[in-house]
Amino acid sequence: MPGNETRNKPQVPAEVALSLPLEAAEALHAAIEDLLEGGREDVALELAYRILAWRILAARGGSGLTARMAELARQASSVEEYEAARDRALGPILDGLESAENRDP
Repeated sequence: MPGNETRNKPQVPAEVALSLPLEAAEALHAAIEDLLEGGREDVALELAYRILAWRILAARGGSGLTARMAELARQASSVEEYEAARDRALGPILDGLESAENRDP
């Protein structure tokens, strides 16, 4: 029936759960990073990169600052929630570490 075309199409799920070995997730994250650093501008690719970083961090753990970031990653239910919590808890520290005067020449 004309006008009902969208009713017959299957609905795409809003979320898909995947399971990757940590090593594969890290390799995929590195490959996406190379694309983004090479000038590729793609909003979906950037979101995938951020999500992978969030989940890799949650899986890894660590000590010190990394342990705190991993704990925040594990507690968050979304990448946006993680990034907001990270910025609230560690923003000034991370900003200081990223500043030009703290980088190796």
